[in-house]
Amino acid sequence: MLISQISCLPFEFIKSFNLFGNSTMGDNAISREKRSLPPADYSLKIESFKLLSESTVESFESGVFKSGGYNWKLVFYPNGKKNDGGKDHLSLYLKIDDSNPHSDGTWNVNVYYKLFVYDQLSNQYLVVQDAKAPMRGFDRRRGEWGFGKFLDLATFNEPSNGYLVDESCVLEILSLVSEPDDGTYRFTIPAFGSVGDTVQRSGEFTVGERNWQLVVYPAGSGADRGNYLTVSLKLADYQNVTPKKPVYAEFKFKIPNEYSRNRAGAEQKVKYFFNSAAEKESSKFLSRDDLYDTTKGYLPSNETLVVEVQFLVVSVIKANT
Repeated sequence: MLISQISCLPFEFIKSFNLFGNSTMGDNAISREKRSLPPADYSLKIESFKLLSESTVESFESGVFKSGGYNWKLVFYPNGKKNDGGKDHLSLYLKIDDSNPHSDGTWNVNVYYKLFVYDQLSNQYLVVQDAKAPMRGFDRRRGEWGFGKFLDLATFNEPSNGYLVDESCVLEILSLVSEPDDGTYRFTIPAFGSVGDTVQRSGEFTVGERNWQLVVYPAGSGADRGNYLTVSLKLADYQNVTPKKPVYAEFKFKIPNEYSRNRAGAEQKVKYFFNSAAEKESSKFLSRDDLYDTTKGYLPSNETLVVEVQFLVVSVIKANT
């Protein structure tokens, strides 16, 4: 947790899709809903909120935190950002930091983000997101996005709501960047026809600052056993990360057509929230009959099988402490 002289705020930063089910709409198409699962990344807790709100400084910035290969800050307006409709509200924003190295002036970073405030009485989090445009582009012209009407002050200051307890509150951020760098991994299995039912495991690889592993079940797994090839993605470092932090990912399992690039290979899109070391398996991905049919092009004459995973969205879990 990051502590400053006046405040200490919790925030989280990840890549994500809508993880939280149904939502209610507020002003300016802002969705607000509650969840019990804590955010996974960067945290900053505000103490002595009254002193903060009574100061002459309009806004406060958090320390710099790194996520998705970029440096970020959170910008907090305790009395609202007036020129963004924030009168009588708390305002909260995500800002890309000036310390990021950019090769030219045309850089752009697309980010999914969600902001949180902690209900200390019910042990739940109020999740705030732009309902119409959950992904925003950060660039040279616009390096800050967020909510002028993050939470109205009357609701925030009411003790029974649990957001401000003993002059302390907890705000968090959850955000996501699509198509991570180095987001495709290729697992090559030579002499696949000779491995029998032996499970094949790739080496570990890194995407979104976490370690992963591809697992291939030649004879299938679970309900697919005997009929389909099963491919699985495993969050390999879950047991080694302290504190344990869940990861949301959208990805594609792929087996390319080795005969012709003009012929489609096998492909299956998966969305999954990794909150344990469990693997997420494919379902009816590629039948064993099609796999071993030499006219289909999945397994060439040298019997080398190529299995790929392409990450479309992945939460980035790297917190300042």
